[in-house]
Amino acid sequence: MASMAFIDEHNEIAMLQKPKQAVGFHQIVDFLKSSHIVHALTVSPSIYIEHQRQFGENATIVAENGVQMIKTRVCEKPLTVTEEVIRISLRLDDASSITSIPNDELFSNLTRMGYGGPLGVFKFSKAKFSPQWRFLVHTLMHCISKKTTGWSEFSSPIAYALVCLATARRYNFSQMLFNDLVSNMGNKKSFYMYPRFVQAVINHELTDIPHSTGIYVPKPPKGKVFSNMRRSVGDSEGVDTPLFSTMMVVSQTNEGMAAGSRPPLDHPTASQSQPSHSKSIPQSLLEKPTSPITQTYKRKQVKKAPSLLVPSTSKPLSPLRENSPLGNINRETKGVSPNPKEVLSEEEEEHMGDEAATTPAST
Repeated sequence: MASMAFIDEHNEIAMLQKPKQAVGFHQIVDFLKSSHIVHALTVSPSIYIEHQRQFGENATIVAENGVQMIKTRVCEKPLTVTEEVIRISLRLDDASSITSIPNDELFSNLTRMGYGGPLGVFKFSKAKFSPQWRFLVHTLMHCISKKTTGWSEFSSPIAYALVCLATARRYNFSQMLFNDLVSNMGNKKSFYMYPRFVQAVINHELTDIPHSTGIYVPKPPKGKVFSNMRRSVGDSEGVDTPLFSTMMVVSQTNEGMAAGSRPPLDHPTASQSQPSHSKSIPQSLLEKPTSPITQTYKRKQVKKAPSLLVPSTSKPLSPLRENSPLGNINRETKGVSPNPKEVLSEEEEEHMGDEAATTPAST
């Protein structure tokens, strides 16, 4: 077998972070992070060059009971790779999934995506999509396809995968990846195809093999990919076709929690009703018991208004009181105040005294 090589732009790790350049791409990033291919897009094992070499050099294609498989040896350990092994190792969960789409359905969905190129051929241009769709195509081409060059165009397998993802259906990536590996082994210009995926299969199936020192390190994803996708190109200039409603997911603000994934609460939850302590407060202060806070209030003294009542005397104020048969009743009982209207002036008392002197006493 001819000498094999790694190709940096092939089988890359997907850019699913949101740096400052990702403004305008958050929806498509959130969609990919929630998709069933997220593990395949982001799995990043240590890629041991010796493992990759032995996997390719020792591989043969066989069929048993109608099932095609790759049989090889890595570090003297036998390894059998099938479509199902790939499915399990990459957590794709796509058994019995779609492998092709009728042309009419394919073309109509590409039109809905705003594709601006011709639809009569099965070579599609990445530049004919608006930025978010272009990023999705770019991610599929660089991370989960057999392409090694010609990054501006893609063929029907990527188109099928694109439509299935956009319409909430599952494309059979496991079958596609297996068929690609099989075809690469008969290629005179073969290369280390899908090194991330091959290493994930080796690690999953052979857990006790030694690790060699030579490691291939793929290029890390960079935020500039968003800037490149934003550039206006060709028929897509000035066009921003929205994603399908089936692709809308809530944004992840906290790890393990989706912001807005629950409706607004009319009443506080149990966690909301409990007071929370800031991390900036020392724990010693939080644990130290404190005495209750007391406040002292001083009662304001109110000046009493001057009394309108005539001070009482020991002597009767008028002859009426002196001669009254009810004189033995103490009208000045403590706690009972006379009516202010009954208080008479000295002239009124003298006048009433004169009338009392001229009035005969009743018998």
